[in-house]
Amino acid sequence: MSSIASALNAAVSGLAVNRAGLEVASHNIGNANTEGYSRRVQHQQTLGVSGTGARGVGVSDVERVADEFVTGQIREQSSSFGKSEVRDRYLGQMQDMFGTLTSDSSLGQRLSDMMSAMEALGVEPESPTAQGGLIDEAAALARDLNDMSTEILAMRNKADIEIANAVEKINADLALVADLNEKIAAQTGPGMETQDPGDLQDQRDEALKRLSQILNIKTFERPNGEVAIFTGDARGLLDGDAQTLQYEPIGGSLSIVYNDIVLANGMSIQADVRSGELKGLLEVRDRLLPDLHRQIDSFTAHLRDAVNAAHNRGAGLPGADSLRGTREFADPATDQVTIGSDVRFVLSETSGLTAATFDLPAGVYTIDALAAAIDAGLGADGSAAVVNGDLMISATNPNHGVGIVDLNGGADAAITFDDGSGPEAFEGFSAFFGLNDFFVTGDLVQGGAVEGASTVIAVRADLIDNPERIARGRLSTGAAPVVGADRALAIGDGSNVQDIAAALSQDRSFDSAGGLPPITKPLADYAGEILGRQSQLKAEEDERLAFEEAMVEQFERRRSDFSGVSIDEELANILVLQNAFNASARIVTTADEMMEIITNMKR
Repeated sequence: MSSIASALNAAVSGLAVNRAGLEVASHNIGNANTEGYSRRVQHQQTLGVSGTGARGVGVSDVERVADEFVTGQIREQSSSFGKSEVRDRYLGQMQDMFGTLTSDSSLGQRLSDMMSAMEALGVEPESPTAQGGLIDEAAALARDLNDMSTEILAMRNKADIEIANAVEKINADLALVADLNEKIAAQTGPGMETQDPGDLQDQRDEALKRLSQILNIKTFERPNGEVAIFTGDARGLLDGDAQTLQYEPIGGSLSIVYNDIVLANGMSIQADVRSGELKGLLEVRDRLLPDLHRQIDSFTAHLRDAVNAAHNRGAGLPGADSLRGTREFADPATDQVTIGSDVRFVLSETSGLTAATFDLPAGVYTIDALAAAIDAGLGADGSAAVVNGDLMISATNPNHGVGIVDLNGGADAAITFDDGSGPEAFEGFSAFFGLNDFFVTGDLVQGGAVEGASTVIAVRADLIDNPERIARGRLSTGAAPVVGADRALAIGDGSNVQDIAAALSQDRSFDSAGGLPPITKPLADYAGEILGRQSQLKAEEDERLAFEEAMVEQFERRRSDFSGVSIDEELANILVLQNAFNASARIVTTADEMMEIITNMKR
C-alpha cells in the first residue's frame, strides 16, 4: 500500500509540475509580441525519496531569461541614438528653413535678385519701375532675414519646452522604477523562491530603456532585487526613493541665460547630462541654433554695412528734405569726432539744380559743435541739430533734397570717434553718422554689436514710401557748384547704384561666427558657406544617426535571440509537457485501480 501511495504522490506532483510548465509556455506564447518581454523557463527539482518511497518532482523556480550585458548595451546605445535623433531632427528643420544652395529661397539667391535689381536701376536710374523693383527685392531679403531670425528663436523656445517635457518623463519613469523596485523586492525575499517577478522586471527594464534614451544613466542592482540609478557622473537619481528633477522653461533672445536642470535641493545636474535626448536638446538650444543665428547676424551686418557705405556716398533726385542719423550719442557735448577731410553739404532742387552749398572744414569737433557748424554754414536754407542723441540735417524748403559728399579725392573721409573709452576708426562722414542709410537695424550701427541684426533689419521707411530717394547718383567733389546755375546731381546718373552693386561683389572680411572661421569672401559666397555648413552638419548627423540606429537594432536582435520567444519551441515544449502530463495522469489512474483491487481483496 505504501508503495502505491508513494507512486500516487509522485504522479500527482508530476501533474502539478507539468501543469505549471504548461502555464509558463502559454504565458510565453501569449507575450511573444510584447515589447521587452523576456522568455520564462521553468526549472524542476526532484523531491527526493523517503526510504523506498518516491516523493516526486517539484518546481525549483521560474527563470527569466535575460542577458544583463546586452540589456546594458541597449541602454547605452539608446542614449547615443536619442541624442543623435534629436540633433538630426532639428538640423533637418534648420536646413528646410534655409533651403538648398540652389533654391530660390536661399540667401545667396535673394542677394543675387537684389543685385540684379540694382544693375537694372543703374541702367535706368529714373525709371519708377526699376526704383520700386530694387526696393521690393531689398525688402524681400530683409524680410527673409527677419523670418529666419524669428524661426531660429522659435525653434530654441520649442527645444526649451521639449527639455521641460523630457524632465517630466524622467520624473515619471523614476517614480515607476521606484514602485516596481518595491514590488520586485517583495517577491524576491526569503520564502519567495517560487514567485516570478519577471513581468515586473520586464516593465522595469522598459522604463530604464526609456530613461536611457532621454538621459545617460548607470544602474546597479542590489541583493534584494532593487535597482539604483545614477547619472553618468554617479549623481544619485534613485536609491530607494526617487529624486525629482526640476526645470522651468523660459522664452528669450539669443543672449538669454536659460535655467539649469536641478534636483529638488537646487543642485544642478546640467553638467552630468552627456548623452540622450536631453543632451541633444541642450546642444540644439545652446549651440547649434545660436551658432546659426550668429552666422545670419554676421551676414546681415556686413550686408547693411556694404550697402549703407556706398549708399551714403550718393544722393537721390529728388533727395530727402531731412536726414536723421542712426548713430545715437550718449553725450553730444563731450563725444568727439575727428574728420580727416572737408565734407560738402548740398541742398538741391527737384530739377537737380543747386539751392545751397557749404563745405565743412576738416578738424576735431564735439557732436554738438559739429551740428552748430553745419547749421551756421547752411544759413537760412537749412539747419542741423542733435535730436535725442542723433545728428539731424534738414532743408528749410521741403522740396529741396539734402546731399553729402566727402572731399577726399573721391575716397571716403577718415573718421575717428572717441566717446571717452578710446578712439575708433571709421570711413565716410555720412556713413559714420548713418545719415543716408539704405538698410536700418534699430539701435545697431556700423562698428557696434551685430547680435540681433537679422531680427530688425529693414529698408529705411522713407525709401519704401519714396523710392526716388534712392541714392542713384554722386555729388561733384570739384569746385563748389554755383547756386541756381550748376546741377548738384545730373539727371540719369546711376553711377552710385552701380557702385552699390559692385560693393556687394567685393571681398569682405568676416570674423569667426557660429563655428565658421574668419573668412574673406563676397557676401554671396559667405551665404553659401552658411548653407554649406548646415548641409555638412546634417549629412554628418544622418550618418551618425544611421550608425547609432544600426547598433541599437543589432543589440535588440541579440537580446531577442537570447531572451525572445520562439513559438515553435514553445509548441514543442507544450507537446512534451502534455505527454508527461498524460503519463502522470495514467499513473494516477493505474494507482487508483490498484488501490481499488486491494480494497476489494480485503472484503
